[in-house]
Amino acid sequence: MFDLFKKSSQSQIGLDISPEGITMVVLHEKKNKITLKNYIYKPFQNKVYQDEQPENFEVLTEELKSIINEYKPETRNTIISMPSSNVFMKKITLPDIPEEELKIIAPQEASKHLPLSEKEMNVDFQILKNSRKQDESGRKIDVILCALSKSVARSYLEAISNTGLHVQAIDISSFAMIKALANAELINDPEKTYISVLIDYTNTDINVIQNGMPVFSHNIEQGKKNIIDSITNSLNKKKDQILELLPELALMIPGADLSENPELNKASNAARNVYSGISGEIQKTIEFFNSDRQQPVDIEKIILGGSGVCVQNIDKYIYNKLRIDTCIFNPFINLSESMQEDSPLDMTLFSTSIGLALKEVEN
Repeated sequence: MFDLFKKSSQSQIGLDISPEGITMVVLHEKKNKITLKNYIYKPFQNKVYQDEQPENFEVLTEELKSIINEYKPETRNTIISMPSSNVFMKKITLPDIPEEELKIIAPQEASKHLPLSEKEMNVDFQILKNSRKQDESGRKIDVILCALSKSVARSYLEAISNTGLHVQAIDISSFAMIKALANAELINDPEKTYISVLIDYTNTDINVIQNGMPVFSHNIEQGKKNIIDSITNSLNKKKDQILELLPELALMIPGADLSENPELNKASNAARNVYSGISGEIQKTIEFFNSDRQQPVDIEKIILGGSGVCVQNIDKYIYNKLRIDTCIFNPFINLSESMQEDSPLDMTLFSTSIGLALKEVEN
């Protein structure tokens, strides 16, 4: 079984790779205190991805080597991520038996659902410990099955290992963000239900969280790429020009004044169309989650992270659409005193990589 949820206790690198570039975080634990040693973002200078899938792993290796040579991280132990769109996930119910026995049963059960044969997939599972229940056949528990193509995993592991980094485990991007949310103490009330929204480059992951665990997940093919494309088509500008423009954009909300720059207003309207679609999917996720419940669950807060949180007022915009308290995630909370306060939007780039590193040093 490939360990998607490996846990240990050591300083750690969290490494997130996307079509945009590489995000790396180094965390260190000393005397039970976890601190941030370094955080790095390096956009790709050469083409690594084709049709949003990695193709040029040699370039990826060279880009990583340049980061390692420049920053010289104190550890080589690394956790990497995979977007949920690359991973098969399914929540299933199994007998409530000791975890060692579940490790035998879960892969056998997974084989009934996998899109490829069990021999072609790495399979792991996570127990949803708050899901224990009793029915006529005995005590049951829910688990999340996760399976990743061995060929995909092999390509990433080879490219990263060639840099001297030691990959300890692979995690799912949206689950890593949830780990970072827990460290920031944003989802820790066991009596409340939260929504995490990871807006990545090509996809958005929406997770309903209870007791610090994802209990329902929804993935859509909308992300930062769609925002850039929409603005590009609206303004007829090149991608580089749009990227420079993004920090100046603000979504229009009630009570706000229009910009004196007509181009910014036009770009804002184009971006709003994408965020409107994401807001609608959040609403659908909540409705579906509550559809089989006698008493609908109230959502305490929606928390936004990822590179797609790239324009101003997105939290206020979603609040006005859904009337649910919404905030932009600062993943550096409880890791760096200098970054405790409200952060610039680009800090959300590290929502995943910080969560990856935390999975090692926190357990």
